[in-house]
This record gives sequence, C-alpha cells and structure tokens, in this order.
Amino acid sequence: MIELVYGLGMVAFALIVPGYFLTLGVFPAKKDIDGIERITFSLVFSLTFLPLAMLIENQLIGIPIEFFSVFSTMLVLIIFGILMWMVRTTRLPVPAPIYRVLPKVQPEESVSLLPSALRQEP
Repeated sequence: MIELVYGLGMVAFALIVPGYFLTLGVFPAKKDIDGIERITFSLVFSLTFLPLAMLIENQLIGIPIEFFSVFSTMLVLIIFGILMWMVRTTRLPVPAPIYRVLPKVQPEESVSLLPSALRQEP
C-alpha cells in the first residue's frame, strides 16, 4: 500500500512540477495565461520535455534510464525554469542582449514562484 501511494505521488510530481516551473519561465506575467491554462501547460510541458530530455540523454549520451537519471533530469528542468523566470522578472541580473531573446516582465506583474495554495500568508 505504501509503495502504491509513493508511486502515485512520484507520478503526480513528474507530471506537474517540472512543467509548472517551465511554464513560469515561458509565461511569467499574470496576464499571459490564467490558472487553468497554466495547469494545462504544466502537464503538456512535463509530458513533452521530460521524455524528450530522457530520450536525448539515453540515445546520444548513453545515460541509462533509471530513478537517479530521471530525478536529476527533473531537477535540471525545474532549475532551468526557475532561472528563466528569475531572468525574465529581473530578479537575476544578466547582460542586456539576453533581454532581446527573453523579454522583461516587471516583478509586480509576474506570477509568484509558488502557487498561492502553497504559500503561507502571515
């Protein structure tokens, strides 16, 4: 029973979390997409980019597909999404030419890093 709950939790984590942070990087402004679209894009991005990254790692680099490689790939995707969100919301200073590729969004207009359901209000 514990294995089933653990497995379902890991599947839910893999289906939502990497895509959510990638969605933050691609659509950082609140006015870009609403909550339902953000959840949908989270699922689509997770179902697209995680298997694609695993396929590239396995076929081109020769990394076997196992728990550690999948988990580390998810962490890389999450960190990439957070970094892209930080660059686009000017929370991380970068050279000006990067903003030609990744347009700026003012911090007050951006979505917060964690959904409101996970934040604790004082």
